[in-house]
Amino acid sequence: MLAPQKGAIDDFGIKFHKQVLKKFYEEAITPVITNDQYEGEIKEFGDRLRLLSFLHDIQTSDYTAGTDMGVQVLFDTSEELVINQQKYYNFAIDKVEELFTYGSDIAETLIDNSSKELQRVVDNFTFNKLAEGVAAGNWLGQNARVAGGGEATHASITTTAAGGDLSVQCPTTSLEASAELSDGTLIYSGFTTNDLGKAIRLTSGATWATEWYRITARTDSDTVSVVNWDDSTSGHPIPNGDILRGLYGGRDFTSDDNGDDKPTVATRGWGWEFQAAIPTTVTSANIYEHFTYIAEILDKRFVPQTDRHCVLPFSGRPMLLQATELQPSGIEMLYTDTIVNGKVARVSGFDVHVTSQGRFSTKVGHSTSTGQGSDITLVTGTTGYCWPFVHKSFCTFAFKWSETRTVQAEKQFAKLYQGLSLYGARVPIIKRTAGALLYAQSV
Repeated sequence: MLAPQKGAIDDFGIKFHKQVLKKFYEEAITPVITNDQYEGEIKEFGDRLRLLSFLHDIQTSDYTAGTDMGVQVLFDTSEELVINQQKYYNFAIDKVEELFTYGSDIAETLIDNSSKELQRVVDNFTFNKLAEGVAAGNWLGQNARVAGGGEATHASITTTAAGGDLSVQCPTTSLEASAELSDGTLIYSGFTTNDLGKAIRLTSGATWATEWYRITARTDSDTVSVVNWDDSTSGHPIPNGDILRGLYGGRDFTSDDNGDDKPTVATRGWGWEFQAAIPTTVTSANIYEHFTYIAEILDKRFVPQTDRHCVLPFSGRPMLLQATELQPSGIEMLYTDTIVNGKVARVSGFDVHVTSQGRFSTKVGHSTSTGQGSDITLVTGTTGYCWPFVHKSFCTFAFKWSETRTVQAEKQFAKLYQGLSLYGARVPIIKRTAGALLYAQSV
């Protein structure tokens, strides 16, 4: 056997981390669907990077010649992206092996293995951040609506300093704790802790509803705390004193005028609706339809048409290939050769990336129920996977390979190869509407 070149083993640590990083940026999904628009430098764990944004929309007003123009005061906020994740590797190679020639694929195998593990933990962390950051109203799944019925079945909102308390009441009937959906499914009409983070709104018939509000806390089975999608409590377009925007009417519904009065008045017969209460089933027959619905959600939020990305499990690619709407050439671009950053196609304006299902954030759906009256039993909701559809501006990601070194093992004839990576991610408040989630069952 040939002796290794002098210094080959000692240089391995430096070459190793460079190659791992190269593979990471070529194959991980996180770097290509996020941005690095932050101020500051990563030096160590716990560093805080600055993200500047403005919380309110620019307001336009009618101009009258000869009169002074009003001045809108903009409130800027400096959010922080905290570097709160750190991962290391520390492995040994026996010095005796310096006497022999490495198999040509051993180093490559170590690099590939380390890179894939780094991709997995970073993508998993980032996908959770994406799911947490999506604005109320931007989820797509099976909604659950409870129709109002006068004083017997109603919901109301009491505004608070931070947002509001939303309370519901169901009639005392044989289906006291259940509400029947259009497909016959019986759902729990109240709240459980699994509803935290989801969106809810009040409805009046089929033609009117409030804005979607995010559930932040559960007081009991009948009451939850809600906030606006951006956590704001004032400023355009929130009417003075309302705290919650859209109490007179959310987007896609009537104007601020509503003859049924505000939903702050109890016993008016308001109904309520959970958005994406239950994960939807995605198949080749409906996957393209889901793409178009998600695109519409982002369009209504005025999200740019460029730099849109989505991430699907590996099973999503054959669904797209089999979708009737995409035959024979409905897929804008199909990547069949080298796959970079998991990108396999471009569909409906989205660059489509695929990865393993285990990397996606999951959430338990709204509880269903069985039985009637005193025999009603709550059934824990189905766990759904959160497939992200985002614009590149949606999430800011920061990463640094902080340190790499080669040291002599104290009690072994071996050298230790060590490395430390630091990273963090954040969805700025003002960018929450630049992302959406497809809440899907396991496929």
